[in-house]
Amino acid sequence: MSRNTLIAAAVALLVLVGALILLRHGSADDADATPTAEVTVAAVQSRTVAEVSTAYGVVAADPAGSFTVAAPKAAIVGKVLVRAGETVAAGQPLIEVLSAPGAELAFKQAQDAAAFAQTDLARVQRLYDERLAASDQLSAAKKALADAQSVLAAQIKQGAGSSSLTLKAPQAGVVTAVSASPGDHVAQDAPLMTLARAGAAVAKLGLEPSSGRFAAGQAVVIKPTLGGAPIHSKLAMVGRAADPTTKTLDAIAPLDGTNLPIGAPVQGEVTTGGHTGLMIPRAAVVFDETGPHVFTLADGKAHRVFVTVGLDDGDNIEIKGPIAPGAQVAVQGAYELQDGMAAKVRAP
Repeated sequence: MSRNTLIAAAVALLVLVGALILLRHGSADDADATPTAEVTVAAVQSRTVAEVSTAYGVVAADPAGSFTVAAPKAAIVGKVLVRAGETVAAGQPLIEVLSAPGAELAFKQAQDAAAFAQTDLARVQRLYDERLAASDQLSAAKKALADAQSVLAAQIKQGAGSSSLTLKAPQAGVVTAVSASPGDHVAQDAPLMTLARAGAAVAKLGLEPSSGRFAAGQAVVIKPTLGGAPIHSKLAMVGRAADPTTKTLDAIAPLDGTNLPIGAPVQGEVTTGGHTGLMIPRAAVVFDETGPHVFTLADGKAHRVFVTVGLDDGDNIEIKGPIAPGAQVAVQGAYELQDGMAAKVRAP
């Protein structure tokens, strides 16, 4: 064999060895390129799932804790010293009323009647002492005086005899309505304003009749729409006649001791029942064009499981599908997975 032939054979052998080496390293690189995802996992839990219906409403004065300030006599409104929505202290002046001409006349008549009855009783008593009047006449005179004095006392209690009278708050509270203005002529016992006792408020909710079966005593969480801590309460009343405008059922939930302003918007979450279901973190459910699904981890691989979703409490969500309690589902990193993809649990 010639020298040139030997050189050519050596070069060919070197090329073949190099190709084999490159092929081997290429295969190793391909193997190393197989994608592996890191995820966090959570166990599927079987537990009682609360059935919750959401309703909206406002803070209102508790009817049981409201009281009306009324005109003690026929009067003319002089000054209104507070406004609707204002917080008042016990004994704080609310409204000033002036005596109406008719009220003054009635007071003068009551005074005259009492004075006349007093004089007449003295006369009958003198005649009785002289045996010129019978005992029933004396009794009638005494009764007439007592009646006249009662009428006069009632007039005085109502503020008669004074040109003006200032009505004060019987207890601390919030003015919810003012129904009189300066210059108004009002009759005796006419309402002038309404106050709600401090801390006596309720949430007035509108319940959708189709959202569930509602009943007094059901737990409800009241969440102020404008911000604030949730308030745990119970439905105290559920109406059985739908509002003709909103088509909702009125419901009342006490808010004792809270300082939410009257009229503030609130959201109520009413627990109407419960059932046993499978719950997982909401982030574990992948929503895409194929439909909601989760990934379970087994033997170092992710397995896609299609599910249907149910109740959602914000952090966790109910699922239904071919999955058992205790199964490990991917949470963080779930959206990066594909069916059959290699996956490992991220170190804590």
